[in-house]
Amino acid sequence: MKFDQRSLQFALLTTVAVAALYARTAVSPLQESMRVTLALSDNQLAMLQGPALAIAPVAAAVPLGLLVDRFSRVRILFISLLANVLGTLATAAAPTFAALFAARCLIGLAHTATSTAAFSLLSDLYGPTQRGRASMAIVIGQFAGMAAAFALGGILAAKFSSPTSSWRIAMMWLAAPLVPVLFTTLGMREPPRGGVVVRAASVRESFAELWSERALLVPLLTGMLMIEVADCAVLVWAAPALARNFALAPDRVGEIMSSVVLTSGVLGSVTGGVLADWCQRVGGPRTAIGVLGLLALLSAPAALFAITTRFASASLLLLVFLLLAGAIIVMAVALLTIVVRSELRGLCLAAMIGANTLFGVALAPLMVSLLSGAIGGPTAIGRAMAWVCATAGLLGAAAFSLGRQYFPRTVTA
Repeated sequence: MKFDQRSLQFALLTTVAVAALYARTAVSPLQESMRVTLALSDNQLAMLQGPALAIAPVAAAVPLGLLVDRFSRVRILFISLLANVLGTLATAAAPTFAALFAARCLIGLAHTATSTAAFSLLSDLYGPTQRGRASMAIVIGQFAGMAAAFALGGILAAKFSSPTSSWRIAMMWLAAPLVPVLFTTLGMREPPRGGVVVRAASVRESFAELWSERALLVPLLTGMLMIEVADCAVLVWAAPALARNFALAPDRVGEIMSSVVLTSGVLGSVTGGVLADWCQRVGGPRTAIGVLGLLALLSAPAALFAITTRFASASLLLLVFLLLAGAIIVMAVALLTIVVRSELRGLCLAAMIGANTLFGVALAPLMVSLLSGAIGGPTAIGRAMAWVCATAGLLGAAAFSLGRQYFPRTVTA
C-alpha cells in the first residue's frame, strides 16, 4: 500500500476508533444528573457503566475474533459505528433502568467490535517496529474522544438545566458528532493481510495454537487486565469523587476531566508508543515486558489521588495515573500484535478485549461502589477507588515481571 493511501486509511481508522470511545464515555459526564433525575443508586450507575458495557462483548468475544480473522474488518467497523449511533439515541430515550441497561449493552458490543477490528487492521498497515507509534496515535485519538465526551457533556448538562430532562437532551446532542463519522467508513478499504497462511485454521486448531502461546499471553494479558481494572474504575468514578470531595458543579467537573483525560492521554500514548518501538529496536519483547512492569509499579502510588485532600495534588496525581495507564495500554497492545502470529491476532485481540471488558468495564466500577458502601457510603468513593486502583497496579507489575523470562529477545515479524 502506497504511503499516501496508507496515511489516509490510518486517519479514517483512527477517526472511527475515536468515535467508538466517545460513544462509550458519553454517559460519564451526565451520570450525576441521571442519578438524581432517576433516583439511581451508585450501584445502579456502576451497573450501567460496568456490566451493561460488558455482557454482550464478553459473550461475543470469541465469535467476534473469529469474524475479524476471516471477514471484512471494514464492514465490521461500519456496522459497529451504526450501532453506536443507535445505542446513544436509545440511551437518551430510555424510559426505565432496564432500557438504559439494554442501550448500554449495544454501546459496549460496538466498542469491542471496533477495537478488535481496528487493531487488526493496524497490524496490516504497519510493521512490528512501527506498531507502537501507530497504536499510540489511535489511543491518543481515543483519549481525545473521551475528553470531548466529558467536555461537551458537561457543557450540555449545564446548558439544559431542566431537572427532569437535562441529561436526555444532552445525550441526544452527544449523538450528533457520530453521524458524520459513520460516513467516513465508506472511504475505507480492506488492506491485504500480512502473514497469510496457505490454509485457514479451523476453530479448534486456532484455539490449540493460541493455547500453545500461553507462556507469553498469560502474563501479558494478566498485567494489562490489572491496569484496565484500575483505569476503568478511575474513568467511571473520578468525576463523581471530585464532585463530592470538592463540591464542584457538573460543568466544572466536565472541564477538569476533559483536560486531564486529554493531556494524560496524549502524553501517555506518546510515551507508550515511543517506548514500545524503542524496546523492539534495542532489546525486543523481553525488554518491553520489563518496562511494562516498571510502569505498572509506578501507577500504584499515583492511584492515591483519590484520597488526597488538596485539589491541586489530586488533579496532578490523577494526571500521572492516567498517563501511566495510557502508556501501558499502548505498549501492551503493540507487544501483543508482535508476539502473536497474524492468523491468530483477531482471536487474541478479541479474547484480550473480552477479558478486559469483563474484569475492567464490568466489575471494576462495581467493586469500587460495593467497597465504598461497605466502608462508609457515597462519601467514601475516593477511598474505595484508591484501594482498588493501587492494588491492581501492584498485581499488574507482578504479572509483567514474572512473565518476562518467557519473552524472546528478538523482534517477531
